[in-house]
Amino acid sequence: MARSIVVKNTVIGEGMPCICVPLTQTDVSGLAAEAERAAAVCPDLVEWRADCFENIFCPSDVEDVLKRLSGILGSIPLIFTVRTQKEGGSLQISEEDYIRLLKHAADTKIPSFVDIEVMQMEFSRLREAVDWFHRKGILVIGSSHHFEGTPSETEMEAALRREDEAGADILKLAVMPHDYGDTARLLHVTGGMSRKNVQKPLITMSMGPLGSASRFCGEIFGSAVTFATAGRMSAPGQLPIDELRPLLQVFHEFV
Repeated sequence: MARSIVVKNTVIGEGMPCICVPLTQTDVSGLAAEAERAAAVCPDLVEWRADCFENIFCPSDVEDVLKRLSGILGSIPLIFTVRTQKEGGSLQISEEDYIRLLKHAADTKIPSFVDIEVMQMEFSRLREAVDWFHRKGILVIGSSHHFEGTPSETEMEAALRREDEAGADILKLAVMPHDYGDTARLLHVTGGMSRKNVQKPLITMSMGPLGSASRFCGEIFGSAVTFATAGRMSAPGQLPIDELRPLLQVFHEFV
């Protein structure tokens, strides 16, 4: 079974899956307002999708947003994410600039986590980056996103193992189903990996309407975090938090 992680009194990997709300507004004032709405619904985690921010390449503006978010979110852990176009995000960016953005955020000591796309880097550089964040006291979510389809079970398992071997603290996999069988395969991989092969919390989801069940039955299979909206969604299939939380509680009662 996966070991749990405790960050700012939030336990990830034990009991009911944590709910993470994404922030996707493009400017400082919009992000502050979005964070206020998120904090009001008491999520377990908040993710800043910084690739959506219009001034992402201005370090002082990024730092200003991080400070504002810290003041608004208080004890809610923050994930700093720059999602590239290759994995469904807003930025087409070089590997060097990608790592530079993550490192600048980590230098502020405000995010609890950075998200690293593990399939976009040569492995030795990936491992070096993870080690750098750990030295800074920042936890790493290793992530792999497949917006065009659902890979084979062997490929999904390999992606999670690559994240694990790179030293990530939490392993994330998101796929796009073309039928309900694809969602079932994602859940089967999640169950197998969480029970036998890794000792870290997993975040897995099948996106879009066909994958919506994976967002609320994760506790059964071993997914420790699910994403919900308090405004705009950051990926297809996310449910509003006030609809998702009761579903998680129902499944929790039977696990």
